[in-house]
Amino acid sequence: MLEKAMTLSSRRKVILFLGGNIGNMNRKEAEGFCKELHRLLNPEDIVLIGFDLKKNPYTVLNAYSDQSGITAQFNLNLLSRINRELGGDFTIEKFQHYESYDPITGACRSFLISLAEQEVRVAGKMITFKENEVIDMEVSQKFSKPDIEELAKKSGFTITGEISDSKNWFVDSIWMVNK
Repeated sequence: MLEKAMTLSSRRKVILFLGGNIGNMNRKEAEGFCKELHRLLNPEDIVLIGFDLKKNPYTVLNAYSDQSGITAQFNLNLLSRINRELGGDFTIEKFQHYESYDPITGACRSFLISLAEQEVRVAGKMITFKENEVIDMEVSQKFSKPDIEELAKKSGFTITGEISDSKNWFVDSIWMVNK
């Protein structure tokens, strides 16, 4: 869509990429995405991009390994959807949610662990799981302010401002394409 927008108008653009979506990419993917975004924009175009900030490791881990099991249900629901939409035959109870958080890299990762050796059919194909085999489900990358500054600089942007929540747990960073 950005390529098309660039051909329709040379006027200054503001791009919104909110909600910490960049956190669903690993560091290398995020850098590649931002460089490609920069390539598609003109000097002085603006990007408002949301980041989930690094915080106390227990706060992060407790949010994803919550006692009510919301994140576990979210990830296990993927197996239910595969069963429903792709003709799978996962036995959901044979998988367990596992969460990890690395406070140094900021990577919060979700996994499903096979609780038994099992065979599962999906779309007519057989998949074998060993006991304790891991399915890598998602990454929810957290950033520090220096991480954001480095990402902006490597991608050809200058940070011109930011908007934070009251706890300073999230930030919407305002980036401008360098002249």
